[in-house]
Amino acid sequence: MIRSLYYLKAMGYNFTDKPSHIQPKIKNFENLRSNIQKCNLCHFSKFRRFTLMENQLKPVNLMILDTFGQKIENENGYILESKKGKTLQSYIYNILGLKKEQFYFSYLLKCFSNGKFDDFSLQSCLPFFWNEVELLQPKFVLCLGEYAFNSLGFSDFNALRGEIFTHKNFFFMASFNLEFIEKNPSYKKDFMEDLKKIKGFL
Repeated sequence: MIRSLYYLKAMGYNFTDKPSHIQPKIKNFENLRSNIQKCNLCHFSKFRRFTLMENQLKPVNLMILDTFGQKIENENGYILESKKGKTLQSYIYNILGLKKEQFYFSYLLKCFSNGKFDDFSLQSCLPFFWNEVELLQPKFVLCLGEYAFNSLGFSDFNALRGEIFTHKNFFFMASFNLEFIEKNPSYKKDFMEDLKKIKGFL
């Protein structure tokens, strides 16, 4: 029970002695980001220096979701400034023609996790993510990696990877994350082909 109350508090609820009408979602991006920065629902919050999400909403069509951020991003607060992030930016620009300011990037886990994840941390972060999506209203969401894809409630990554489908009024597609491609370079071509499929939707 106490854990649930802490979670509601992190999402912006206030507790009073009198019943009141409470809005279920945070309606302002700055407030959402502030609440995430103050969240202490899971042990990853102990490692957080900066919230691993963009600093502001951008009027863009493409949102890209990965699982966890890099150490340098936690240290300096700049998303996609790691080696992996710059590689991804290069793919997105070369294939989709989009610069960093022309797409929105987010991590499933909003605090630095040192490459680790668990179900409790995921369940703590998921409502923040869906709130983020609803505020952004992207046309297309690209999920990088099997864990990110399955965490959103989908299944059978291998069968659906590269397939475009709709969910909650958004287009979704799953592809490989860059850690997987680095370990399995033969899949780089498949990843690039997946990106090409998105172009017509943007």
